[in-house]
Amino acid sequence: MLGRATDGDEAVFAELFAAHRRELHRHCYRMLGSVTDADDLVQETMIAAWRGWADFAGRSSARAWLYRIATHRCLNAIRDGKRRPGPTGNRWTRWWTT
Repeated sequence: MLGRATDGDEAVFAELFAAHRRELHRHCYRMLGSVTDADDLVQETMIAAWRGWADFAGRSSARAWLYRIATHRCLNAIRDGKRRPGPTGNRWTRWWTT
C-alpha cells in the first residue's frame, strides 16, 4: 500500500492519512488548546504530507512521520503567534505543568 501511495495514488494516501487523522487531531488539540486550530493544523499536516510523500524515505513509520509534521506545524503556528497554546492554570492542565 505504501508503494502505491508513493506512486501518487490519492485514494491510497487518503486511506493511510485517515487511519491517523483522529489521533493527529487530538495531538494538535493538546498542543494548541483549540478544536478549530487543531482542525486547521491537521489539514495543513495532510497537505504537507501529500506534498512531501515522494521524499518519505521509510526510515520510520508513516505514523511517526505524520506526527513529526503535525508537531512542527503546531510549534510553528504557536511561535508565529497565529495560534495560542492551551490555557494554563486551569484544572485540565495543572497536572501537566507540575
